[in-house]
Amino acid sequence: MSFLIRFARQWIAGETLDDAISRTRKANNSGIGGIINFLGEHVRNKDEAKKNIEENQRILEAIGDSKLNASLSIKLTQLGLEIEKHFCLSNVEQIVSSAASKNIFVWIDMENSPYTEETIYIYLEVFKKYKNVGVAIQSNLKISESDIKRIAAAGGIIRLVKGAYSEKTDIAYTSRKDITINYSKLMGYLFFKSPFFAIATHDDLLINEALIANEAHRKKIEFQMLLGVREELKKELVQKGLTVVDYIPYGKNWFPYSLRRIRERKRNILLVFRSIFDF
Repeated sequence: MSFLIRFARQWIAGETLDDAISRTRKANNSGIGGIINFLGEHVRNKDEAKKNIEENQRILEAIGDSKLNASLSIKLTQLGLEIEKHFCLSNVEQIVSSAASKNIFVWIDMENSPYTEETIYIYLEVFKKYKNVGVAIQSNLKISESDIKRIAAAGGIIRLVKGAYSEKTDIAYTSRKDITINYSKLMGYLFFKSPFFAIATHDDLLINEALIANEAHRKKIEFQMLLGVREELKKELVQKGLTVVDYIPYGKNWFPYSLRRIRERKRNILLVFRSIFDF
């Protein structure tokens, strides 16, 4: 348990919104942006989903009031996706509309494969009305190439991640090598087709590849990383004048979140240990 507490303190801002705002302000003072996420998912009760909407609205108010360089990240199962798709769509539109009025960007997190198609559907529907919203796409899924082409064709904005969920081999790449190769391929497509996208990885090889590619393409890109991971690398990128953003989660669900991170990607433990000893 003591290890998990140390682990969580590295990776999670705390249990309250004030904790998240404090960590975001600290990141901003180092030239790093923030993506604030209220932990929680798989809600099956409309009242609970509505409470989560209210909490996300509180985040938007706090970002605006504190004049932070920050965006919001949401998970659709936290907002009722498992209850009813159009109920969730309405909730997402409410949040994104409020964010738009405050000039705040919203990222939709991608959850595991059973939710991929509905997440993209909701994203594209919301994007028709509001342009301050992007969606995560996972390079471990074999369908992601067609998904990225569909989103890019609509002018959508993508955060490219490797993917943190365990998936079956018939729909996903499972080796680190294959996931990285597909990430590189998808990133290359985005450099040609997307004016703005986010590179969300801690992988030195992919980050260096992105830096070289952007010398030729000069796209608007940002590097997104988890709170408490690769702190020295973040500083190096900021010193080069690049946009770097911390993913800053908070909430009382830190314990299952931490357990899941350990279970899903054992390499995360090594990254956190590296960051702990960097301090």
